[in-house]
This record gives sequence, structure tokens and C-alpha cells, in this order.
Amino acid sequence: MMYEEFPHTVTFQKKERVSDGMGGGTDEWVNVFTTEAHVQPITGRNRILAQQLETPVTTKVYYPYQEGAKPGMRIQHGSNTLRMDSDPIDQGGLGEVMMVECEQL
Repeated sequence: MMYEEFPHTVTFQKKERVSDGMGGGTDEWVNVFTTEAHVQPITGRNRILAQQLETPVTTKVYYPYQEGAKPGMRIQHGSNTLRMDSDPIDQGGLGEVMMVECEQL
């Protein structure tokens, strides 16, 4: 456990069609993977700069390198729901830490 670097736990979720057993179904968010993370709200000047983008980024989520996060997913952090607004980025290109920009819903 990398507690000092990743003090939070987050769950990545994707929307999936779930059968209702009668030929229909509903769209539900299902867990894809849970991982340690560092959830960093964007504040001050950085938030103002981020808001100049089309999509307002409110939070950056850093987590140990892992494949599986895709556009269209969301992240659950406690009672907070974050929509992924960027593809996951391999920080430094070393396959150690990933970062994704999010908007709190």
C-alpha cells in the first residue's frame, strides 16, 4: 500500500445495460476496478485557468498505473461522483502513475 502517495480509495465505474429479465433492461453504473488514489481538487488560479476549457475541470485524480480506465467512465470517491473529462495520462511515461482530469457532479 502506497498510503503516503495515494491516501484515498476510488472506484472506476462504467455505464452498462443490465437486463431486467423480461427482454428489456436499464442502464446502470457498474464497478470496473477499485484502486488507491490521490484526489486533488483544483483551487485558486489553476481552477480559473481550467474553467477556460470547454469542460470545467474541478479535480485531478492520480492513481497507480493500471489499464482499464476509458472515456465515458466515472469515478466514485466516497459520496462524491467525478466525471472523467480526459483520457488517463501516464505521468512521465514510465508506467508508474496515471492522472485523469474530472468534473465533480
